[in-house]
Amino acid sequence: METISTIEEKATSEGLLLKNISIFFDSRSITAHLIFFEYWMEKVLNNKCHKKYINAADLLFFTDKFYNLFEVCYRLIDSLEALQALKVHENFIARERSVLTYYPDYLRTKELCNPLTVLRSVLKTQSLAFYKQIFQEWLAAGLSSYYDVENTKLISPLYGYTKRLIGACWLIHERLISKNSYATPVYVDANLNFALSCPLMLKQEQISNPYLMIELFFNFESLSDYREDLSQWFKTAMSENICYENANDLLFIHNQFLQLIHAGFLIVTNKIIYFPKSNYPNTYQTCGHWLLAVQEKENSLNKLDPPGIGIQLLQPQFWENPIAYCKEALTLNKVKKLRYGLKEWLEAAFSKNYSITTLDPEYIFGQFENLQKIMEALYLIIVQPALADLNKVNPIKSYENE
Repeated sequence: METISTIEEKATSEGLLLKNISIFFDSRSITAHLIFFEYWMEKVLNNKCHKKYINAADLLFFTDKFYNLFEVCYRLIDSLEALQALKVHENFIARERSVLTYYPDYLRTKELCNPLTVLRSVLKTQSLAFYKQIFQEWLAAGLSSYYDVENTKLISPLYGYTKRLIGACWLIHERLISKNSYATPVYVDANLNFALSCPLMLKQEQISNPYLMIELFFNFESLSDYREDLSQWFKTAMSENICYENANDLLFIHNQFLQLIHAGFLIVTNKIIYFPKSNYPNTYQTCGHWLLAVQEKENSLNKLDPPGIGIQLLQPQFWENPIAYCKEALTLNKVKKLRYGLKEWLEAAFSKNYSITTLDPEYIFGQFENLQKIMEALYLIIVQPALADLNKVNPIKSYENE
């Protein structure tokens, strides 16, 4: 039986936790916190500094904010069992998602039902001293103009842990402090939160014409080469015992797929039609003609019969209408999940102590398949005008045909 002093101690611990969580989210909105957090990580991944969002004062201030959140959770986690009001039934999640300005969909269902499981999991993974040291490394990387790929191996796991902790603390805040989880649903434009899932990595000309990014993507490697890269990344992320051999190569692949997804999202959201440019580069009529020539050469080297155009996973009903698949696969919520999954794959591939096998299935084999299908669909959009020109298939179905 608990004594009065024990009950009072737990009540004090709960109050301290809620007070510190409230201070954290009062200092900046959840949206601003996460946008800052994403750009801070992009600085480490790409050595690209978004000065509008990242400056020395903010880095110093918010490094302390993030670390203090870890520290208070560490000190109080063992006294929080009485927070029964925090726990919700699985059926409540859909309603809660509709009323909150942001929802941490990257957490598992059982973690959404009880965010304390996230706190326990994150805090037991490493010591507080370890997290403090890596936060300092991350701060130094953010302040420095020098790019060191080793920083990524150290910081990527902390990125994942911190984002999970922020998501759990946000649910605690909304359920126990603001009580917004129980408000009347208000529906807002989902596109306002796009930056949370995919910061603007594309150049301005690519944002205006995302097909430039699609062409550039396949200019670096062929469809089969990207498929092989993705397979190697996936296998490494699935294993706790090995790391990806070349960190720079993996960062390039990660960024290529991230930008491909961003470009695809812009295409389906804004209903942008593909108009291939002629003379690509000079010896081919369009980029699609050049890609088909590359594929034909690969088919010849691999002695494929029948040759085909490299499509392996995309369902046949989408071969003549790949834009329809993109519309299904690149909704805002699915893009958010793809981006989260890519971050988890990156973290796992850089670490020997973590693998993606602990994630929900949609982030493992489901994502592996979806990424290939998205890549194949966008590839088809580029090559189908050339195929039609060569009288091999009917012209592509696009938004013009709707």
